[in-house]
Amino acid sequence: MMKEKLHKTGELQPQLFPTILSLGFIIFVGLCCFTSYMINTENKLHQLTERMEALESALTQLTAELEVVHEVFYEAQKIKDHIKQRSKISSEQATEVTYALLHCSYQNKLNPFLLLAIAETESSFYPHAVGAVGERGLVQVRYGTFKMMMKEGDFYNWRDTLQAGANYLVYLLRRFNGNTTLALAGYNAGPNRTLERLRQIGAPYVKKVEANYARIVRNNHYVQTVYGSGLSASGWTGESWA
Repeated sequence: MMKEKLHKTGELQPQLFPTILSLGFIIFVGLCCFTSYMINTENKLHQLTERMEALESALTQLTAELEVVHEVFYEAQKIKDHIKQRSKISSEQATEVTYALLHCSYQNKLNPFLLLAIAETESSFYPHAVGAVGERGLVQVRYGTFKMMMKEGDFYNWRDTLQAGANYLVYLLRRFNGNTTLALAGYNAGPNRTLERLRQIGAPYVKKVEANYARIVRNNHYVQTVYGSGLSASGWTGESWA
């Protein structure tokens, strides 16, 4: 009886071996597929993480840009309202002047409300104003100053003379280490004088600009906070002149 069982077991072993081998192969293939699936899933998760980080970065940048747009729009509205109150130019012209002033200010890191006060003092916001000795534009730039400040441009184009005037103001602020009062005196009387003489000659002009600036910032907490309530350090927007 025992011999018969051993004989049958011996007969089954050759039959079971291919089955066991097939089962082992199936398990091996299954493990390989599972490993591949896990690797692919990990790669996809990594790619998804990178995309989410890129999206977060893009949203952060968009938020910052929207804040800048909101700030520009707010400042533009304040400037345009002031121009319409203090000048008789058309609404369309007021809009053009507003964004030209903002463009020159941001390009040169200038306080736009100081440039606004200078434009009011010089031309009452008339872009094509011509002075007694040939000064032109919103900020009344002379031809010699225009040629000194602009490598190219048209002296008879009010946008170009505005750019030249902004460039000249930057030059004067740097020359006088950010002292807005001296820069304005130099803008009006020319900077090549002794400081005592410059202050004396430029005083009436500085007082006019100061009065116009004070009128602009009065009851305007935003302008006072961002740019200052007086002329002492109002020429720049927070960047160093060094």
